[in-house]
Amino acid sequence: MALQLLKDGKTFAEINSDEPKICFLHGWGRSSNDFSKISNKFESIAIDLPGFGKSEEPQNSMNPKEYAEHLINLIPDTVQVLVGHSFGGKIAVHMSFIREYKNLVLIGAPLIRKNPQRNLSFRLSIYKFLNSLNLFSDKSVEKYKNKYGSEDYKNAEGVMRDTLVKTVNDDLSQLLPKINTKVNLIWGENDTVIPLSIGEEANTKIKESKLTIIKNEGHNMLKSKPDEIIRELKEL
Repeated sequence: MALQLLKDGKTFAEINSDEPKICFLHGWGRSSNDFSKISNKFESIAIDLPGFGKSEEPQNSMNPKEYAEHLINLIPDTVQVLVGHSFGGKIAVHMSFIREYKNLVLIGAPLIRKNPQRNLSFRLSIYKFLNSLNLFSDKSVEKYKNKYGSEDYKNAEGVMRDTLVKTVNDDLSQLLPKINTKVNLIWGENDTVIPLSIGEEANTKIKESKLTIIKNEGHNMLKSKPDEIIRELKEL
């Protein structure tokens, strides 16, 4: 199915219905194509998030809440269910506080930020401070980032690198208990990117949630186990 340009003139999406009921939001560094084996089974819209796939990069860096505020004006009011994988799951949570939805389906989403990242952030802030005093060069700061940053960080540039930092720093721990939408959490048993323990903890914080664990699967299960996702969506 061909991608269609949405009304902002910058964002593309695959739309297979005049009145889509489900909106699919992909993960970092991915595109709407991740849902190709799933979205065609439903009246749906699958978005190339700004900065990914065919969609233009935003002019300024954005955090997940700002992505949500942007997308809420682009997707049809007929959408009742948001399905977010990884980064897309964060956006879906923020969207649920702007507009009411029937269900959220969050797949391997980084909903809770754990402490190990703080050491990197703290050390980087020290490097930047020293740089501001001309005690540490721009080149040295960049070298540190490239040595200790994640693969996503190393691959991102400019606005999207700043967007990634904002995304990583977006901890939804305090928001999860306030979600009033039914939430289906789907996790790969062997997810090493966003460990199952995150899904289990989120399941205890969200008032009305269900955790489904996909056996022998990791983080990127959308194409390896589409039938599992389809079954969950059909049961909503």
